[in-house]
Amino acid sequence: MLTPPLSCLSDDLLAYIVDHLAQIPIWTKNLYNLSLADRAFTYFCQKHIFKTLYLGYRSGSRSDIIKKMAKIQGILYDDASTAKSVRIVHLSIEHKKNVWLFKHSTFVGLMKLLAESPKLPHTLRLHFCKGEIGFEDPVLVIGRLLQSFFSQSLTVLDLKCCKQASLCLFLVCPGLKEVFLDDVVAEKSYDQYPGHYYSGREPPALERLDYRGSHTVVRQLLAPPFQAAVVSWSHLRFLTLSPHEREGIAYLQPILDAACDTLEELRLTNLRVVWGSAG
Repeated sequence: MLTPPLSCLSDDLLAYIVDHLAQIPIWTKNLYNLSLADRAFTYFCQKHIFKTLYLGYRSGSRSDIIKKMAKIQGILYDDASTAKSVRIVHLSIEHKKNVWLFKHSTFVGLMKLLAESPKLPHTLRLHFCKGEIGFEDPVLVIGRLLQSFFSQSLTVLDLKCCKQASLCLFLVCPGLKEVFLDDVVAEKSYDQYPGHYYSGREPPALERLDYRGSHTVVRQLLAPPFQAAVVSWSHLRFLTLSPHEREGIAYLQPILDAACDTLEELRLTNLRVVWGSAG
């Protein structure tokens, strides 16, 4: 336990210490250690540790993944204050056979538990570990997204290394403000999607778009394959792309024309997409 003078610190000062520690590289390890060192720091450390909830189907067996999700679910269920800290859901997928994850009762239960929080998560990261991998059943995933809290709360979408990405990801989340695309390939056909997934929906008013190697998605955002606008460009403020990607740079002028009244910053860079503007 803390001894004087640390034991005399107010909660504001304890939180201040933890907030600064969280800015140091490999902060997760530091916060885990501090959280275990003294209970006085535990709550403030967990607010940072559980700000991003890492889930997904990476290396390991299904049983290992399910056990990990069940452990997280138990922690959030036992401590409602921890569940309130979750702002970002980071889902990593490494295998082509991934539809079971979105159907599994533990995953569904975890999403329902987050939905009960008074302050819902606002960011969804969908990272595929290989460029040739996509959703095994994209129609089911869009349906689950539409039924989840994300359809009301999502403001930031970070999509990486995904093939056959559906434009419906944008349309079922009307509050979307920021989109990060890195090596993403758009869905070719929408014949298998129910009409209400894209028809009659209000397009989100994007304020930020950051893309690399994702020209097929941008092309469809500008000229959708169905009779519905996917995004509104009239609120775009920040645009980032690579000047050396011939396919991607080809869509710069159409975006500038659509956002000429609102665009504040145009960044041309060879760096890969770096998420982190809203956290």
